[in-house]
Amino acid sequence: MSELRALLREFDTAMLVTMTPEGLLRGRPMEIQDPAELGDCDLWFVTQEETAKTGEIDREHQVAVCCYRPRDRAYISISARAAVERNQEKIRSLWKPSWKAWLPDGPDHPHAAFLKLSVERAEYWEPEGGRLRVLYEKAKALVQRRSADQKPNPPKHL
Repeated sequence: MSELRALLREFDTAMLVTMTPEGLLRGRPMEIQDPAELGDCDLWFVTQEETAKTGEIDREHQVAVCCYRPRDRAYISISARAAVERNQEKIRSLWKPSWKAWLPDGPDHPHAAFLKLSVERAEYWEPEGGRLRVLYEKAKALVQRRSADQKPNPPKHL
């Protein structure tokens, strides 16, 4: 888990995927928080308690989290169990100005909540040769008028 936490520090946004009551998968961008700040979960997000995603998590705890790092085209895919927790004291102690976009009343927002995730499986992909390899393959494909040969390394299970 320490390797995953270290990697997550290099990503700022993730797509959190939940299941709707109709059985559809729904993703939305979430700001990744420092996992070390909440010791009783592997990954967490800040949200309002009364949202579609919290209702979906209350019905189905299984979620997915997908992260992308553009500079080198690396990806993380996470399967986790999620729970919604309301802890006003913890919200106040961890408050960050960037949260105001979701909690406009500040640290005393009446519906502030955490989404706490327990990771069940995580995979990490990093293209062989990093960003330069990807750019080289694209340029080569353009010159040769063919599809770029993208050979990502197999995923690393974290």
